[in-house]
Amino acid sequence: MKAGIAAAVGLIGTLASGSVMADGNELLKYCQATVRWLDTGETAGGMFGPGYCLGVINGVMSLRGITNSRFPKNAQTCIPSSVPSTGQTARILVKYMTENPEQLHLDEGFIAMLAIHRAFPCKE
Repeated sequence: MKAGIAAAVGLIGTLASGSVMADGNELLKYCQATVRWLDTGETAGGMFGPGYCLGVINGVMSLRGITNSRFPKNAQTCIPSSVPSTGQTARILVKYMTENPEQLHLDEGFIAMLAIHRAFPCKE
């Protein structure tokens, strides 16, 4: 429990610091590489991109799990009981960022949260 809280505090602090984290342009590039790797096994650019994208996804999903109940119902994310794989979530992120290019200047963690929330909003 304490480790989870410490991780959430650390992630929130990191997300708040724009100079530490990349923006949506970087995340889109890395998540596109992830989808390409999942579909074809191609790792021409190495495994940094897929590892980075999947790491952001895991961090955001963990943070939402810890903090979700503290948000108002309309801002909560309701992940289905058959939790989507990180690969499926990478596809969700790519789709969201491709459809919302005006948001690519935003922090990557924030964009990932928006994309996941858009895909899995809680019903009122």
